Amino acid sequence: MQSLDPLFARLSRSKFRSRFRLGMKERQYCLEKGAPVIEQHAADFVAKRLA
Repeated sequence: MQSLDPLFARLSRSKFRSRFRLGMKERQYCLEKGAPVIEQHAADFVAKRLA
């Protein structure tokens, strides 16, 4: 598998993506649920949208 570092470097410079910020409610949700749950939610969302 190729390194994703160049991709993330390009994304970090994206003006479009830099405008998005989590509010306090979303941050708290992420802290309470933890990364594994958030990652699973993201995977489910993408799978449903691409189905």
